Amino acid sequence: MVKNKLSIIMTTYNVASYVVSTLDSLVAQTNKNFELIVVDDCSTDSTLDIIASYEDKYDWISSFPHTNNSGVSAARNTGLQHISGNLVTFIDGDDWLEPGYVDFFLTVFVDTDVDLATCGFFMDTENGKSKVKTDKRQNGLVDRDEAIKQITKISGPIMGYTWNKVYRRSVIEDNSIHFQTDLDLMEDQVFNVEYATVAKKFYLDTLPLYHYVSRKDSITRKFAMENVRDVGVANLRVYKTIRDSRLDKDNREQIE
Repeated sequence: MVKNKLSIIMTTYNVASYVVSTLDSLVAQTNKNFELIVVDDCSTDSTLDIIASYEDKYDWISSFPHTNNSGVSAARNTGLQHISGNLVTFIDGDDWLEPGYVDFFLTVFVDTDVDLATCGFFMDTENGKSKVKTDKRQNGLVDRDEAIKQITKISGPIMGYTWNKVYRRSVIEDNSIHFQTDLDLMEDQVFNVEYATVAKKFYLDTLPLYHYVSRKDSITRKFAMENVRDVGVANLRVYKTIRDSRLDKDNREQIE
């Protein structure tokens, strides 16, 4: 049996005030069978220096900084080009993980042999307050329709984020799935729906293991006309992906 290894892709941009907590939470993982791929998108603060200091100390960290600011989707796509694990997830450079995050996912993939697994998460504020997204734990295998339903919900313990999900590298590569670089918002949800329409087995769990830190200067909290456009385009792509997937399924069933 092939031993699972988790590749964690972390994107950073001017997160010098937060990234130490992120890196320390990775150092503290109880299961060490992972690698960290860092893609910095041209930070102008000391983020790169901090990353370099950790990379010098830990051989499981590799960094591939961009030479041009290209956005988070391009950074994640760069990360996908450098992973060596058969499983992959994505984290943000201003968030942090519970110590059992890696072990939880590696165990789930051994026990269930799924293509996608999720965990729950905490919503943290900059002043350190933390609130779990849901107090009631729910977990189990679900079909594709239920997985997509939970991914596309505008609220809930799963939603369309990538950082509370782990994917099979083979599914991503075999289906040429990537992050769409013309979107600054909801690129996660588009990626997840494209993945879910070709994945076969899903395990959803709301056990909170990821800390999402809500910052005042985060792009998701800034309102702009460009953001309105991104939401509309992303929703259209999600709808089209689901529609096309169901049409393909119907056509296959008719042939059979």
